Amino acid sequence: MPEPTTPAIPRPDPKDPIRVVVVSAGLSEVSSTTRLGQFVADETCRQVRARDQRCEIVHIELRHIALAVTQTLISGQVAPEVAAAHEQIARADAMVAATPTINASFSGLLKSFFDTLPVDLLRGLPTVIAATGGTQRHTLVLDSAVRPMLAYLRAVVLSSALFVTADEWEGTAPSQELAERISAAATELIHYAWAARVGTFAI
Repeated sequence: MPEPTTPAIPRPDPKDPIRVVVVSAGLSEVSSTTRLGQFVADETCRQVRARDQRCEIVHIELRHIALAVTQTLISGQVAPEVAAAHEQIARADAMVAATPTINASFSGLLKSFFDTLPVDLLRGLPTVIAATGGTQRHTLVLDSAVRPMLAYLRAVVLSSALFVTADEWEGTAPSQELAERISAAATELIHYAWAARVGTFAI
């Protein structure tokens, strides 16, 4: 497939909002994967706003553009919906990548979408990786599969990975322990996003 070109996005002014993009491979609106990505982004923006900085969240729900992703891979022509998702990522200061665990690995839809990305689109982008699953036996899916893929794509994959099982939720809200983990991941994401924004580490 011909490599799409990276959208030309100017370096943002430090006074601009911190932009967090959530890329979710959740299978439904009530998916715990979608919910997890939402909580991480919401907590990130809560902490950003507590520092008197504006914050924006963009959600890319891959199930809504799944056919366009497939069309892009097969035809070699980037579908408009996929191009729009690329542009949102290009404008982001930070990313949350969330996937369900499927057959002991991460979502094929997530992999397919990342296969459509222009070269270097993720370079230097601070990223929290997150996954949901039915058992802790699949905890390593993040470090054995998702982290290497995003590192290859040159994202800055943070240490605060979140693997979450059903018993870590209290209804639709995170348990206290999970909320603390989400808060820690958000804090790390802000640190790296701001460092990239002001140029205090090389990207």
